[in-house]
Amino acid sequence: MKTKITSLALVLISGFFLLTSCGSKSNNSTNPTSNGTTPLMAATATIQNFAFSPSVIHVLPGGTVTWTNKDATAHTVTDLGGNFDSGNIAVDATYKMTFPTAGTFTYHCTIHSMMPNATVVVGN
Repeated sequence: MKTKITSLALVLISGFFLLTSCGSKSNNSTNPTSNGTTPLMAATATIQNFAFSPSVIHVLPGGTVTWTNKDATAHTVTDLGGNFDSGNIAVDATYKMTFPTAGTFTYHCTIHSMMPNATVVVGN
């Protein structure tokens, strides 16, 4: 009898969490860390585990991206086309870049060439 009650309680609790999570709404346009395709005026990215996350960021012209270094070593955010270069970003430090015009900007870390490139897409 005790096993049946415990099993029933687990089923009810699981069902509750399933139903409450189904009602939640995800909207990339309001999530500044989103890698969705809705451009934002402000977006954030993290440098962690020797990778940029998200790897693609969408902002509107005039939008700003803020990168935060969460690794235990310095990194850079350096555009392959030479449009911007953060210089060394220390551990737990940030770098902000405002993108005034539309375009696609692929960037990398000049210190760690093994890190995958990432991209900022500016425009609608």
